[in-house]
Amino acid sequence: MKLFSSRRGRVSALGVVSLVTLAAGPALAAADKDVFGITQVYPTRPGGETWSLADDALRDKRFDPQDTITRNPDGSWKMKSDKVRLSVFTSTGYDSKRIPTYDPDVLTSRGYMQAANDWKNVEMTGFVKVNAAKDMSDNFAWYARGGRHNDSLACEGSSYKGSLHYDGRVRWQKEAWHVSYEQTAYKPGTSSLKGRWVGFKSIMRNTTANGRPAVKLELWLNENADKVTWKKVYDYTDSGQMGGDTRHCGGAVNGMPLLWGGPIATFRWDSTSDVDFKWLSVREIAE
Repeated sequence: MKLFSSRRGRVSALGVVSLVTLAAGPALAAADKDVFGITQVYPTRPGGETWSLADDALRDKRFDPQDTITRNPDGSWKMKSDKVRLSVFTSTGYDSKRIPTYDPDVLTSRGYMQAANDWKNVEMTGFVKVNAAKDMSDNFAWYARGGRHNDSLACEGSSYKGSLHYDGRVRWQKEAWHVSYEQTAYKPGTSSLKGRWVGFKSIMRNTTANGRPAVKLELWLNENADKVTWKKVYDYTDSGQMGGDTRHCGGAVNGMPLLWGGPIATFRWDSTSDVDFKWLSVREIAE
């Protein structure tokens, strides 16, 4: 079982700001940890899609770093780029030709964009260390529920993006298509990320709110990078009030929650020249 020690946070229009610490105790079962020994917030769905950063990551066909990554002496990885998109594919891979429509109503009805095992209800985890950044107001973003994000396939670029800024702020972004953003308000998450390891989880799963289909969005931080002590720093449920130009891609109304899965989950960051990362994973969780 998971042991929780909680301090109640304030309730705002954006939801509950939870200061819940997920702490490991002697009763924690092996199933409560991922392949790296990191405590899971939610268990993996039985038979669900999973991916974790391989020891030989450069040979992993499900992982596309889109730029040069190198191994550090401690086993972590280094990226020296100011525009990073680490793409993770499901076990069936990615092929835009296999996506018959981007109509949000159709995607909502069937629950996926490319295939039934698309990344939808997921817990994305990564540990990062900012060594050098030219803009500390920029951010890491773990996101899913779409495919490629480019101008030629604008409607494929849907996503919920969990954002952790280098200065410690956090928020959620919703992208109905690329590029069309809605954002929640910033909240304090932690102190500056410069020069220290921090664990970051972005979690999204379908739910209901007041009898309506919705998406539950959570951000968690492991500030001391011990793999165990996780604090929930953002909790938001989108049942349509977050907005979004979903009519642009054929939806009947604007503001639809993005209830479908997509073939690509992405670990993103910008405005840096030196970042170390390790223990990346994407796991399918139950609704």
